Amino acid sequence: MKDYEKRLDFLTPEQHDQLLFSQLKEGKIKTFLGMVGKGYGLTPFILNALIDLGYENLLPTVLKASVQLSNGCYNFLCVYWGKKKTEDFMVEQKYYSYIKETFPVDSLVEYHLWDILAQREEFETLAKNGQFDLLAKRGQYQLLVNYGQLDYVCHKGLYKFLILTKAGMERLVQLKKWAEFFVGISLAPYNGFSVSEILEVLWTNGMQKLLFAKCYDEFLLKEKKYTKPYVANKKWGTLAAYGFYDEIDWEDYLGQVIESKKEDVYKEAVEAKNWAFLAKHQQHKLLFKKGQLKWWWKSFR
Repeated sequence: MKDYEKRLDFLTPEQHDQLLFSQLKEGKIKTFLGMVGKGYGLTPFILNALIDLGYENLLPTVLKASVQLSNGCYNFLCVYWGKKKTEDFMVEQKYYSYIKETFPVDSLVEYHLWDILAQREEFETLAKNGQFDLLAKRGQYQLLVNYGQLDYVCHKGLYKFLILTKAGMERLVQLKKWAEFFVGISLAPYNGFSVSEILEVLWTNGMQKLLFAKCYDEFLLKEKKYTKPYVANKKWGTLAAYGFYDEIDWEDYLGQVIESKKEDVYKEAVEAKNWAFLAKHQQHKLLFKKGQLKWWWKSFR
């Protein structure tokens, strides 16, 4: 093993430069090429030395032989060779790991180096250039939806991403994915739908059970006057809160609440003018206060 190979792992970059430079200065080109092929890094200093010492014609050979280039070599070559020649050479030689670290985004686009852009997570750039298959492979479903590529999301069954845009929400309606469509409320109005529009679509499409389960009481009771599930599920307190007194089973309501809350039920019965119920439960004070003397008298029997 040659002496320079033994010392490779223990040298600083500056010492690498010094050793490489000494080989060039002494005209030992074969040894120089062997060193860069073994891992001695090329730097702008060494590239400049090649040119200054008259080895400019060997520049492509040296670059091909090298297994380690410092990032500064890209900028040096762009100045010396020009950006186009430098990048053409590196792409032709398939220096992809180096290109990943050095090429600007516009150059990666120019050479259609989409995989490198994905590795650098330049997903917006990929979307702008129509690389939707690659975005799907990288799981960038939100971006796909933002760019109107809904089929990728639907194919994967990832309907939750469709709530991000108006087109996505409309697709959910077409697919009758009502649970996912409902979740779109969390992003209204940024997805092009208002809360009221989402609720109306669900109502129109027979999703009353869903709206009831999600406790949209104001919409169902105040706006739609829809009491059926509340009666079926004995939601007497909710019905009372929205003034649907005639729908309430007052005896069952009273039996539902703990002792300390019964007074509240009696007060709601006053609002409902359910004097018979109050008299049955001997609410003398409330009846008298409301001037219901007939019922007040009956409440003592």
